[in-house]
Amino acid sequence: MSEITLYCAEWCKPCVFLKENVTAWAAEVKCEIPIKVVEYDSELHCIEKLPTMCYTYDGLERQRIAGTDKTRVKVWLANCTAYEQFSLFGYED
Repeated sequence: MSEITLYCAEWCKPCVFLKENVTAWAAEVKCEIPIKVVEYDSELHCIEKLPTMCYTYDGLERQRIAGTDKTRVKVWLANCTAYEQFSLFGYED
């Protein structure tokens, strides 16, 4: 139903940092949404900055964040969890 996709590249140091820490940060805010890591490809993905995380619900992108700031990422993960809860009860946009 919902999914978080992390777009990153092996040559990108911030991407490696986020990939190593995002699951721990998700656990801290009790975000149980599955996180999928995808290798960035400029031919396939419309992304301006790396690393970028996208939250999709029912196949549609709902939120996007770029960067590795721990506080911003944790708040974003909490927002994704809240959005999923609203959608389950029929309060979506």
